Amino acid sequence: MESRHFCILLLVMLGISILTGTKFERNLLSVEDARKLANVAPLTSSRIVGGSTASPNQFPHQVALLRWNSLLCGASLITDKWVLTAAHCILIGNQVVPASQVSVLAGTTILNQGGVRQNVRRIIPHERYGNFRNDIAVLELDHGFQLSSSIATIALCRSTVPGGSTVTISGWGRLYNYGPLSTVLRYNRATALASHECALEMGTSTGLICLKSPANNGACNGDSGGPAVYNNEVVGVANFVVNGCGSVRSDGYAQVSDFVQWIESKIN
Repeated sequence: MESRHFCILLLVMLGISILTGTKFERNLLSVEDARKLANVAPLTSSRIVGGSTASPNQFPHQVALLRWNSLLCGASLITDKWVLTAAHCILIGNQVVPASQVSVLAGTTILNQGGVRQNVRRIIPHERYGNFRNDIAVLELDHGFQLSSSIATIALCRSTVPGGSTVTISGWGRLYNYGPLSTVLRYNRATALASHECALEMGTSTGLICLKSPANNGACNGDSGGPAVYNNEVVGVANFVVNGCGSVRSDGYAQVSDFVQWIESKIN
């Protein structure tokens, strides 16, 4: 077992064949599995374990990143033409995925039905992403979405979420470890740890919010890059899980309040 600094789930990019198509969703793996597959590599996306099916228009800020029409990651619409996601979602090693291969789906809870797509013009990962830190990115779209009851922006949180607060997470990720992806958007609740508790568990005091859930609940493969929401603001970006999806350990999310200045410097 390594030090607490690195006792977290690695986000490893895998090409996973599901039914009739190759999926590119980023998978949340244990440190041990990640070492076997790729030594030290970034996480890939996942889906919500436990929780409930989202109703139409319940999360109009939630969008899906698609690569060649397959689920890559979740994301949040923060302006009509910018989305917020995790850096590991759009990197292959140290190379950014070509913007021409990525599109954004909004306005639907069902991946293969309805909604509006926009192509991506530009992808900007955090310059200091690495070692589970600064796992955040923004994507500029070719054209802005027309906002409506089903497609809406969400504000960035500018302060730390109080410990003990209930936070909502959402995504199309896997239902359980190595389980199937969900074609329907799902959501769940989690409890934010206080900053000092998160630092003790994860070994870092900045840039991260720890979300605690009961066993068999939480984020999973495919949920990466998706939002954690509190008081109608996006407070976190899904980064990693510890000891597999639905474990009793906290899930790690990039703490948006620590990155507001960086985000705004890129999109304004």
